[in-house]
Amino acid sequence: MQNVETEDDMEKRTSPRTKTNVILSARQGNADYTLRCTELSQTGLVVAVPRALKSTPWPYLRASLLLNDGPVHVLARRVGARGNRMAYSFIVLDDASQERLTDFLFECLYQEQVGTRRQLRRRAA
Repeated sequence: MQNVETEDDMEKRTSPRTKTNVILSARQGNADYTLRCTELSQTGLVVAVPRALKSTPWPYLRASLLLNDGPVHVLARRVGARGNRMAYSFIVLDDASQERLTDFLFECLYQEQVGTRRQLRRRAA
């Protein structure tokens, strides 16, 4: 069984996290879960998880973040736990998903600093 990280270990970050309330569709083994992502960054996420998912010894999670621009498909590895929240680090993230994630995080940062949604400009074809 994998060691559960302490609260201090869960706070170690490689990139800034953004507070979110994004729905996450996850699959582990034969079980499907609908979870809530509470924090998100370029390198990982923190998810509110049910007891069944928290107690599993398998540290990997295949998931899709359901963003407005489309799904972000990831394979993530559990790196910490605190209460009913678990931290996961991204292992696999395809280019299209990476672009959607970056756009989403930039939009969240912009809204937090400016207070309004940014006006999207159409890209030249």
